[in-house]
Amino acid sequence: MKFARVETPRRVSTSALLVSAAFGAVQSLLFVAVVPLTTVLALSAPPAYALIAGVHSLMPFLARIVTRTPGMATFTAFVTGLLTSAISPIGPLAAVPMLLAGLAFDLSLPLRREKPTRSRRILLAAAGVGVVLFFVALPVFSPEHLVPPVLIATFAARVAGELVIGGVVIAVHKALVRAGAAR
Repeated sequence: MKFARVETPRRVSTSALLVSAAFGAVQSLLFVAVVPLTTVLALSAPPAYALIAGVHSLMPFLARIVTRTPGMATFTAFVTGLLTSAISPIGPLAAVPMLLAGLAFDLSLPLRREKPTRSRRILLAAAGVGVVLFFVALPVFSPEHLVPPVLIATFAARVAGELVIGGVVIAVHKALVRAGAAR
């Protein structure tokens, strides 16, 4: 008599959770460092804000790539959102775009853990996150910024900012692999 082997779902490792939580803490420090600049830019120059705001995706992207665990970008963004909600100019609402960015990044990458994610796939996912974040920010644009040149420039800057962060994540991950700190 043969018994069918039941595939058990893989659990998220404690190390992946700890690494992602640590990256979330680091991301909250980056948030504190740039929030004075991004607050001013969001009101006065949306394209400049869109370019600089890409830094808010750095550690969630890195957590997902380093741990190779689906959901870790979202978890890292959640930790960051919790830690930064007290100091953000918009309070806990600041967590919403972070969570959506982490979720979009996680959903854009393969769900398997065995193989490393290719650079092209990371950049494509980062560009997708840029598109998602542009549309998330669109409802809060002031009426004077809802003109085609500003919208087009903001869209391009948001995608470019996320692509730059994707490139930084690829470079940092390669350096961590060379140093033996990541696989």
